[in-house]
Amino acid sequence: MKHSPGAEPTLYHVSVRDIVRKPGSQREVSSTFAVPAVLGTSMIGVQEGATAELTASLEVVTDGIWVSGSFRAEALGECSRCLDAVHQPVDVSFEGLFLYPGAELGEDEGEDSVFEFDGETVDLEQPVLDAVVTSMPFTPLCRPDCPGLCDQCGARLADDPGHAHEALDPRWSALESVKDRIVRSDEKES
Repeated sequence: MKHSPGAEPTLYHVSVRDIVRKPGSQREVSSTFAVPAVLGTSMIGVQEGATAELTASLEVVTDGIWVSGSFRAEALGECSRCLDAVHQPVDVSFEGLFLYPGAELGEDEGEDSVFEFDGETVDLEQPVLDAVVTSMPFTPLCRPDCPGLCDQCGARLADDPGHAHEALDPRWSALESVKDRIVRSDEKES
């Protein structure tokens, strides 16, 4: 179970004082804000300061508050093949049960979507972070057929589809040094 009580207030905090311990009570929240910290992986994520939209429905149940919602923003990153910029829309859903202090986790409830709260404020940051990170691709691509970079010189292959290097047969490599000596000798004589 993840723990969030006592944390500093953030944009993800929602006060539930007026509905707490009133089973059946509901509240809808919606906000647009600048993301306070990066949400994502080292390759791609929603950057700090990006505009995000958060909507959530909070419903009081016997053991706590059930939350379901959505988060929308734009992720920025690098193509894993050619290192060009990648812009990807993020539109994820999240849900979770925020248990009242002292409430026990039921046998049929999975620990992944269960959170504790202080009885007055739910912190949606962890469920949002979990949803965003799991939606990010392991290997982001600028386009599905990105050819990447040349493994010999690092040139971007999408810019030069005919890019190639002369492949020297290794059996003739000894003659390459002889050729170099002859060329240098000819240059000295000239």
